Amino acid sequence: MDTRILRVFLMLAAGLALPVVPALAEETSSVDETPVIDPNIVRLGLREADIDALDVEVGAFFGFMSVEDFGTNEVYGARLAWHVTEYLFIEGQYGMTSVGRTSAESLDPTLNLLTDADRDLVYYNASLGFNALPGEVFIGENAAFNTDIYFLLGAGTTEFANDRMFTINAGLGVRFIAYDWLAIHLTFQDLIFEKVAIIDPANSGDSAHNMQYTTSFTVFF
Repeated sequence: MDTRILRVFLMLAAGLALPVVPALAEETSSVDETPVIDPNIVRLGLREADIDALDVEVGAFFGFMSVEDFGTNEVYGARLAWHVTEYLFIEGQYGMTSVGRTSAESLDPTLNLLTDADRDLVYYNASLGFNALPGEVFIGENAAFNTDIYFLLGAGTTEFANDRMFTINAGLGVRFIAYDWLAIHLTFQDLIFEKVAIIDPANSGDSAHNMQYTTSFTVFF
């Protein structure tokens, strides 16, 4: 008798458990199908303002050059650069200016230490440039420009006062990338060459520091 009662009880328990098992299986399946982290990443469209991949830069400059003993005068010329790497470039410059009268000539109008042709100064040099501090400049709310602060060191020749002099060139500048093909430079340079003997015979052979401040517009090829 007890055995029959136990069998009936087990059959009832099995019948009650059957609807529960599929429900648990369905619940487990629904949980597994929903990922905790969505792998679909939405990427933002970014526009990076930078120079073209080509690494030749050509342009013209103008500004002022202070020639020792001759005052400050307008200077203009051309520059050509080859960007070897992101940080290093080689640059050549050709510039010219015409100097005025010295202080001694200004005091004595009859004194002419140089002819008009000898007052033309022409220089050309080659420099190694180093982009030291890349950055970004914001103008207003909607305009931003990539920039580089760079250093220059090189050597060349200066033709002035019927003489040709070895010249050391040192300076620094700021390059603004206006477009991916156009750059604007603000550059300061010191051109160091010997003093003109006819102007200062007592100090002939001493070095003269001739400061130059220029603005350049260059394009990339």
